[in-house]
Amino acid sequence: MVLAQSKPGYEEPLYHCLKSNDYWLYVSQCLGTPKCLATYGIPAGKEKEFEEFISKLGELDQICYVNFFWSTCIHNVNTTSTWFDNVSEEWTFPWDSWLKEVQTNHGELPYMLKESQGYVQKADWIDIMILKELEKNCTIKLKEIAKMLNISSQRVKYHFANHVIKEQMFEGPQILAEHYKGLSPDTYFFIFTFKNHENFTKFTHSLMNKPFARAMGKVYGKNQLFVRIYLPRQQLRNFIEALSRLVRIGFLETYEYVIEDLARTQRQTISYEFFKDNNWEYYHKKYLEKLQSTVEQFAMRV
Repeated sequence: MVLAQSKPGYEEPLYHCLKSNDYWLYVSQCLGTPKCLATYGIPAGKEKEFEEFISKLGELDQICYVNFFWSTCIHNVNTTSTWFDNVSEEWTFPWDSWLKEVQTNHGELPYMLKESQGYVQKADWIDIMILKELEKNCTIKLKEIAKMLNISSQRVKYHFANHVIKEQMFEGPQILAEHYKGLSPDTYFFIFTFKNHENFTKFTHSLMNKPFARAMGKVYGKNQLFVRIYLPRQQLRNFIEALSRLVRIGFLETYEYVIEDLARTQRQTISYEFFKDNNWEYYHKKYLEKLQSTVEQFAMRV
């Protein structure tokens, strides 16, 4: 996960610079500071190269700072009708009840939020092709994927059952609904910091069935949780107040957030085109050159 701040007037170059590394998964401009956030899926073993890429980005004259952290996989939260009143047909926001739940509930973290000791390459080329098609359309039929790959349906079904599902490569579909219609909702990116792992777990578990949580991940080596929050604007103040109460009682150490500009957001699938001979190809020099070229192109426009 990368958070970056450009100098005024250079938000556009920053946005494109973040995409200079072909392993980007998600890039969004933000309203406020920082100006952009991005998610990458970097091949295991290429951490130092990626850190150098981020370092070079931060050295550019147009960039104020760049911050990044390694995370677990991201756990998606499907839209739920919790907090919806079927009688009045309106959304309710019982923040006081949620505060009690946060402090008292217990539960296991989903495996996506548990720190792994390492990332072993379990997928082969067919598995990667299945996964990228599922990312594009999770309702696609396996026989359609087989036709695309020009292999038998039986072979695709075997890989899906014995590799993709058995090895937990596919978490499941994310179901999103544009609820809060008429309430002027916004999408926020929050980072929460906790004093201990117990509080981290309680807070995280309380979000698993909430309509305002969309996706979350854990920062490696720290009791920090980042969450994509979807809330009506009028409820943001109430949510912040609830968080402030958690800080005052010592449950939550701190929090910070930015507003995402969804009109300036892009996402793409896993970088399947760089998976060859059961290995990920990572063109470090190319990404550094592309970064410099992107900056020069925007400089010529001025």
